[in-house]
Amino acid sequence: MSQYPALPTRWWQRRPWRSTPLMRGSDRIEALVWLFAIIVMLIAVPVAGAAGTAGYTAAASRIQVENATKVAVPATITAKPERIVTVDAYGTTTERFEATVRWDQSGRSGTKTTEVSDNSALGDEVRVWLDGDGKATTPPERSAVAASRGVGIGMTVLVTIWSGAMLVGYGVSLLLRARSYAALDREWRGMSRPVGQDS
Repeated sequence: MSQYPALPTRWWQRRPWRSTPLMRGSDRIEALVWLFAIIVMLIAVPVAGAAGTAGYTAAASRIQVENATKVAVPATITAKPERIVTVDAYGTTTERFEATVRWDQSGRSGTKTTEVSDNSALGDEVRVWLDGDGKATTPPERSAVAASRGVGIGMTVLVTIWSGAMLVGYGVSLLLRARSYAALDREWRGMSRPVGQDS
């Protein structure tokens, strides 16, 4: 008994330029569409790589500029820390402590509510980050954030292009097969005769 051909062999037999009377016009169109989809998916790899690299470069540059202006200053807890409990959609409970802190830096003072450790007390000193204008800001971002952002952009571009190519391929295949089945059905109805009639 002959073995069923492997997938690469079956794909090669469906090449649109193959000279065989068994290949219908719709089969050639479907093969061309899938060939185009595969080419697009291959081209998408360097395109996604370039997009990810550009995203990483932009994010790294932004992080470097923002981090350069941030400065850590000591701040004093001016109110008793409050325990805050949150419950997520899965019922997991997390708790954190927040307190109002005050700082004085280069003649400028400010206050903000920030997260503190669970053993913090009134009058303890904590560290806050200020931007170039002396306003409270987030801590400096790590360089790994830029890398993850670049990878995320690259993967998004790759998955989007691949999904689009696959959808086009499957959509055209379904449409051509539906038309082929409809044509076969019409031919079958034209050839069939009512039961009991020979001519």
